[in-house]
Amino acid sequence: MTAIDGRIYAEGCRIACPSDLQDAADDLERSGGVAWIGLMDPDPNELDTAAARFGLHPLAVEDAHKGHQRAKLERYGDTMFVVLRPAACTRSPLR
Repeated sequence: MTAIDGRIYAEGCRIACPSDLQDAADDLERSGGVAWIGLMDPDPNELDTAAARFGLHPLAVEDAHKGHQRAKLERYGDTMFVVLRPAACTRSPLR
């Protein structure tokens, strides 16, 4: 199972932290809010399941299947597709 980092927001407040895609979809449907879902190295089957469950645009799914994309933000109707690189601290903090 792919690692998921999910959050559901409604009226500007976090209302849920689902542990899997099904919980995320259910929480989103109940709340009518906004979902932020991060998947780490999903296999093609999991990605297709997420795409079907959340109604993702085919071009966003194609990009996600390719992986190693440059950082970007694209809109597909009422969905935003975001590719980010994780932040990492490479030096010691200033003292």
